[in-house]
Amino acid sequence: MNERGPRRTDPDAAMLRRAARTVAVQTAAAVALVVLVMAGSVLLLDERQQHQQADSSVRTAWASADDVSDPPQGTWLLVLPPGGDRQTTSDAPPEVAALDPAALPDGIIRIVRDDRELVVYTGEKSLGRVSAVYDLTARELEERRLVVSLGVAAIVGVVGAAAIGAVIGRRAVRPLAEAMTLQRRFVADASHELRTPLTVLLTRAQLLRRHLHGTVPTERAAELDRLVDDARNLGGVVNDLLLSAELDHRPQRGEDVDVGALAVDVSASLQALGDARAIRLSVASADGPAAVRGAGAALRRALTSLLDNAIAHTPDGGEVTVQVLIHPDHVLLSVADQGDGLDPAEAHRLLERFSRGTSGDAGRRFGLGLALVDEVARSHGGSLLVDGEPGRGATFTLRLPRSHPET
Repeated sequence: MNERGPRRTDPDAAMLRRAARTVAVQTAAAVALVVLVMAGSVLLLDERQQHQQADSSVRTAWASADDVSDPPQGTWLLVLPPGGDRQTTSDAPPEVAALDPAALPDGIIRIVRDDRELVVYTGEKSLGRVSAVYDLTARELEERRLVVSLGVAAIVGVVGAAAIGAVIGRRAVRPLAEAMTLQRRFVADASHELRTPLTVLLTRAQLLRRHLHGTVPTERAAELDRLVDDARNLGGVVNDLLLSAELDHRPQRGEDVDVGALAVDVSASLQALGDARAIRLSVASADGPAAVRGAGAALRRALTSLLDNAIAHTPDGGEVTVQVLIHPDHVLLSVADQGDGLDPAEAHRLLERFSRGTSGDAGRRFGLGLALVDEVARSHGGSLLVDGEPGRGATFTLRLPRSHPET
């Protein structure tokens, strides 16, 4: 089965909250990216400058060396005179004093000894083979402290950016929320204003058909029938628009609705529609009350829409089955037809407004009806399940949280 949408009572509000969160996340991500790029650039430049300074220091110390007693600050010298003993600057650490200029290659190399990173320049001079050594350890410690400082600053910046992004996001979506509220109010007001004149129009069309019945040619009688049907369909569309505008922001009614009794009642009221094409409506209701908490009018409208679609897509002489199943925490209300079926891969598309399926020769048309059934289900904390396959009918199931009335 294909389940439509998460359980929520206000999709518009949820969408706006997601939009605000998206703005906050994107703002924080943008700031984090900028901070990372800047921190990486700073660290790269700092490391390059350290190495350049170390290289320059050992070259200068080697070039100016005439003995080991007075090297430039931060460097030590090792001299191996021809045929003499090795000489080392007196304050050289053990890791430096252990180096042998004779074993070191000419030029600059980097050596790691006991957590010390040493830069060494070695070459031949008039006083012998000379090595100048520079210790990068202090510089590395400074770089680590810089990394920690940049990390703390980055975290603070990202958190601050997220907070600012949240504020900006809420302000950014506020006009959209107001526009959606105005749109919903317009639809509701327009539907209210149109419902009464459309009801009058339908009544007058029915009266006209009744008065002229048997007095006009068959073609004119068929036109009157179509006029009545069109007026009825238009009234149904207006009712659907009104229900759609109200569902998301109407709290669940504080009443228990017996879905089993509702199924029997709605099926009986639509049996006349099935009789016109010899379609039988059968109801298999569970023992005991199948109670759900919600709005009885909305649930009736949803079941009526499902049955109307099932009858429309069932061939003459077929059967539409309504089944009510009770589970410990939910109630299933299923409507199954014997029509041309549907492609399960397209089930989610069938729940979109004014959608049309591609299964069968004629295809399934649902208009607003099935989309509103889905909205009714979600407004009651439930969902709409769709099942079927081409050529073997379709089943639409309302899955609603079960109510447990106190006894």
